[in-house]
Amino acid sequence: MKAYSLDLRDRVLEAALSGEQTIAEVAELFGVGTTFVNKMLRLHRTGADLAPRPHGGGQQARLSAAHHKMLHAEVRRRNDATLSELRSHLATQAQVEVSIPTLGRVLQQLGLGRKKSV
Repeated sequence: MKAYSLDLRDRVLEAALSGEQTIAEVAELFGVGTTFVNKMLRLHRTGADLAPRPHGGGQQARLSAAHHKMLHAEVRRRNDATLSELRSHLATQAQVEVSIPTLGRVLQQLGLGRKKSV
């Protein structure tokens, strides 16, 4: 979800401080939650900046496109390799340590099934 703009934050605060409407009415007027209105009032009382905080970008992917190609080639070569074996292959060939669940998710993203031999 995208952060509310500073302009909207200022207008919400002004409306709430005017005292002409309740917090619930201000929230409904601007299409925000009452918690947001209360947060803007709290930030104003403490003298904090109303600007939205930067969002974290999450963690950077540990496996690059080259690693994906390497995994794809290894699964083609040894289609019955377990996740543990593929993890060991990545560790020895690419010096990259990943968890088994991460490896499973990457294989799903690549459209590769779990085990292929019967």
